[in-house]
Amino acid sequence: MTTKVKALFSVVVVGVVSSLAASASADDVCAGVPAKERNLGLLAWRNDIVSVTPLNELRFAGKAKYSQTEGVIIKLRATPGTSVPWLERVNSCHLALAGSGRLAGDEATADPFILAGTTVRVSESYAGYVLTVRAAKPAEVQEILQRSYAMTSTPDNSKMASLEAR
Repeated sequence: MTTKVKALFSVVVVGVVSSLAASASADDVCAGVPAKERNLGLLAWRNDIVSVTPLNELRFAGKAKYSQTEGVIIKLRATPGTSVPWLERVNSCHLALAGSGRLAGDEATADPFILAGTTVRVSESYAGYVLTVRAAKPAEVQEILQRSYAMTSTPDNSKMASLEAR
């Protein structure tokens, strides 16, 4: 074998091994997570979304204070069997599947939770849960906002009613 062939062969072997490791890791993280939650991730709770608002943080430039959008806040109503650890586990599984290239379809392209460079924090509130999705770059923030607002639209593009409006 020539040196080029050996190098190419080793690159292919390393790629296959890392792909198999990512796949095995995704299977480990997803053990016990139902298929719907595996494939949809936090989008499985789409019908329980109460509100979607921009995550604005105050910044300082010298003495001047200004607000900058860092991501989005998504509020979910509480449902039986749902908890902060469960939502975090479902999100970890979904991210692992996305990272291993095992997600496909329209849901993956509309998912604000799996964009590169984003972080998702789940916390509990009085009436449910708060998902805080942050992005590192302004372009990613805009994409998160667009995808998040699209989650609250029904197929005919009308907004769903929220509990806050009642």
